[in-house]
Order: sequence, then C-alpha cells, then structure tokens
Amino acid sequence: MRKYIYGVILTSQPVTFGQSLLSSSPEEVYAVVHRELAGVVSNYDGSDLASLSKEEKLRCLMAHQWVIEWVMKEGYTILPVKFGTLVEDEDEIRRILEQGYNKLVPTLNQMNGLVEIEVAATWDLKKVLEEIGSEEQIRQLGRSMAGKSASEILEMQIKAGKLVKESLERRREGYRSQTMQSLARTALDVQPNALVADEMVMNIAFLIQREKQVDFDGQVRRINEVLNDQINFRVIGPLPPYSFSTVEIKRPDAEKIEAARQLLGLGTEVSDKELKEAYRHLAAKSHPDAHLDETSDEQFAKVREAFVLLRDYCQGQDESVEENVNGQCYSLRPEDVSQAFLIEVKRPALQTG
Repeated sequence: MRKYIYGVILTSQPVTFGQSLLSSSPEEVYAVVHRELAGVVSNYDGSDLASLSKEEKLRCLMAHQWVIEWVMKEGYTILPVKFGTLVEDEDEIRRILEQGYNKLVPTLNQMNGLVEIEVAATWDLKKVLEEIGSEEQIRQLGRSMAGKSASEILEMQIKAGKLVKESLERRREGYRSQTMQSLARTALDVQPNALVADEMVMNIAFLIQREKQVDFDGQVRRINEVLNDQINFRVIGPLPPYSFSTVEIKRPDAEKIEAARQLLGLGTEVSDKELKEAYRHLAAKSHPDAHLDETSDEQFAKVREAFVLLRDYCQGQDESVEENVNGQCYSLRPEDVSQAFLIEVKRPALQTG
C-alpha cells in the first residue's frame, strides 16, 4: 500500500501519532526513521489527491493539517510536506530522507522553537462602502449624472466604480501597513496570504518564537484598541510553519533529463560550474541577437529550457554528493535519475493580499 507523507521531524525513535482519517478507514500515523530524521506517514489506499472532487480534497486537506498540528502539539518541530505527496513504500521514504538529509536537518534546526501565527482581519463592507460613497469626489460625480445621456451615465458609473475600488484598496493598505508595522517587531518573518473575500482586510502569517506568543497576542489587542474596532481581528495559532517552509518532493523525468543532457553536450556527471559553462556556450551561439533567422529563437528557447531543467534537478539533489575540481558533481545517468527525487524546502506559492 502506498504511503502518504505529512511532514518531517527530528527523531531517531519509531514513534506513533494516533490515527489519520485521510484514507477510507483510519490509518496509524507513524515515523519512518533515517538516522535522526524521520518522515511522518500513514498508509493510503485512495486515488491521487489531485483527481478527487473539491469536497473530498478539502476533507483530505483538513486531515493532512490535523496530523501536522497534532505532531506539533506532541512537542516536535515539524516541516510540513506539500499536500498530496504520495510514495510507493517505506524504502522510498528512507531514500528521500537520505537524499534530503543535508537540507532538511538544518531547516528543522532553524525552525526549532518557532511557530506560525496567522492574523486575519475583516470589516463591515456595507458600512465601509457607505463611508466611501460620502467622499466628496464620488458625491460630486453622482450629482453630475443628472441630465446626462445613458451612455454618459454608464461612463460615469464606471469611473465611480474605479474610484470606489481605489478607495477600498487605500483603506486596506493603510490598515495592513499599520498592523504589520506593529506586529512585525515581534516576528522573525512575515508572509502576506491571499484574500478570499471582499470582507477581508488582511490575512498575514507571522513567524515568531514560541515564547513570544503572549507578547504577540498583547500587541494584537493593542492595535485593535488603536483602530477602535474599525476592523475585526482573528488570531489563529500556534501553527507549524506552513507559510514559510514547506517540503516539496517530486520525481524527475529521466527521459527529459537525458534529452537535456545531450542537448547541452554534457557527460553523465556534471557540476554546477560545468552546467553553467555549457549553457553560456550554447546560448551565445543560438541567441536571437546574433542571428536573424527564426530557428535561432526556437533553438535558444530549447537550450534555456534544458538548462533550467538540469539546474532544478541538481538543486534538488543531495548536497553531500561527490565533488570534483569544479565543485559538487551530480549524476545524470538514467538509472540514477530514475531513482532520485527533487527535494526543495520553499515557501508555498501564495498570492499576496
């Protein structure tokens, strides 16, 4: 049965964490250990999560987050793994832990004792729109519609709508700026997240030291008093560092890697320096500025695409790989590529708001 990966923790012990409701029946959540690094996993008997309905996907996301937050409550620092990550068996999990060891362990140590606090705020949109409607520029525009033709009125209504939108955003930005200036004093990092409704003013994640949470909560209360209930704050946390460090695990396409290797004229092992030199050499030969024919554009794009593919592959490999005179050296042999994973610790791609 396939394994679902929730996150990684520091432990050399095969601990368990209760049961997950991710599958069709409850499954034990446990740690698969490699040295002092472990993947938090459970059995999974369903389809790939990307193919599920919106309702099922939401249910699985809640189960995913519940496990990660439960592990944190048990006293572990956990790096969340991207939602929906499945592997074939425990051997693959151990390969991932071995390959990513030199990225995951330092990141876990950096995150030790840190938590994420989300601060969301909403306003009474109807009340705000009434206030904006009383602004002189918009009132004057409304008065000037009298006696105008239908097309002129439509044009003025469009202008009024733009003015209202601009005023809303200025107010949002003012509240956000004031809040972030106050709360960022306690935070080590800040990540604005997506706004999912017009009623939302802000949705911001703050990375703080766990022992500073009382101080942070006090600052939220003070900024709420300063704003005199003009907006309504909601504080969520402490949470794992979802918005700051999420582990992304992907499989490289061995055929595409081999085609890129051949296009750039590389051997079966390559260093960062050798990869960059091969790219610069071919890019200079095929750059559109140096040629007038249309094929140069296409060739340059192919060279660039091959370079990016191999660069991302190498960056996702174990940082303890063998070195040569040009630095760390990565195997591009098809048999090695087919057994490899691309492992990155990154901020999730989120829209700012």
